[in-house]
Amino acid sequence: MKKLNLLLLVLLIIISGCAGTSTQTDKSDQAKLLMSRDANFYVYDYMGRHYVLASEESSSSFVSTHVVPYTKTILGAGPHGETVIFEVAKKDPESVERLMATYESIPFLVETTGDDYTVYKSHGRLYVIGDAEMKQSFAANGHMPYAKTILGAGPAGETVVYQIDPKNPELENRLMKKFQE
Repeated sequence: MKKLNLLLLVLLIIISGCAGTSTQTDKSDQAKLLMSRDANFYVYDYMGRHYVLASEESSSSFVSTHVVPYTKTILGAGPHGETVIFEVAKKDPESVERLMATYESIPFLVETTGDDYTVYKSHGRLYVIGDAEMKQSFAANGHMPYAKTILGAGPAGETVVYQIDPKNPELENRLMKKFQE
């Protein structure tokens, strides 16, 4: 009798666990387009992963099927540690290198408190920016003309690049203090 009660209890736990899991996956069942450039670079967020695709045709196919036939997967390569899945084109296998280089160079927003403090991740580095004008410029071109770089200062050992303003020497200290908090 105890074995039967224990078996029923285990089945009840399994059934309730499965029901909770299916509800959770339903929320993120749609692929969300994060960005696209021209007609040869698409980034989707789907099930907590980034999918990087090389054509409009593969993008359309992915949206409807959520499948990419040939891929190269890199664990933890996303701006928040997401797994990144790159499409490998059967007719042009070298295109995956272009996709990887383009993805890595994109400034992804990691953290912001408005115009006062913003962190981007690009080329495996964290860029800490302290004013609205530089924030817009960096988001558009990924370049910061005046900066102080500290190797290994990020939370996961990333290089951290702080904005410097020659007209406002206090900016560097303020950004370093806020980032380290």
